[in-house]
Amino acid sequence: MRGLTVEGVAARSGVAKTSIYRRFAGKHEIALAILLEIVPTVGQPRDRGDTRRELVDYIERTIRAFRDTAMGAVLKGLVSDLATDLQLSGAFRVQVIAQRMAATQAILERGIARGEIRPDVNMELAHELLVSPIFYRMFLSGEPLRTVFATQIVDSILPGLRPPA
Repeated sequence: MRGLTVEGVAARSGVAKTSIYRRFAGKHEIALAILLEIVPTVGQPRDRGDTRRELVDYIERTIRAFRDTAMGAVLKGLVSDLATDLQLSGAFRVQVIAQRMAATQAILERGIARGEIRPDVNMELAHELLVSPIFYRMFLSGEPLRTVFATQIVDSILPGLRPPA
């Protein structure tokens, strides 16, 4: 979180540092608040009547949020702290990951109801398989995050989620 400072947040928001300190205990809380502001902009999954289309749309919007908003930069700044700070990682799981997991689960449950997804699918693992390639590109490979990547991810994972023929 090198680039994030209370002084910088105060200057950018046009308020006194004391106002920032009254609301947030430190820069980790500020970063988490930024994420909580952005996560809802990814939006809830839309019912399009087709699980593949819904998943592609949802992953495309996730990619855009990481690429086109402060979300990607904030996550890059938080990643090492998330690995070592149990309080921060717990709050992140409860406040951010749980929202995204619920969104994936809503899509998959509609897919189960339509007979497009196996009823015994492991929701948590499916969610991790869908979003992990995005994090791999952001943090490790450096490959660009293009929205076409959403289709590649979904088409790679979806066969394993479908019921047997």
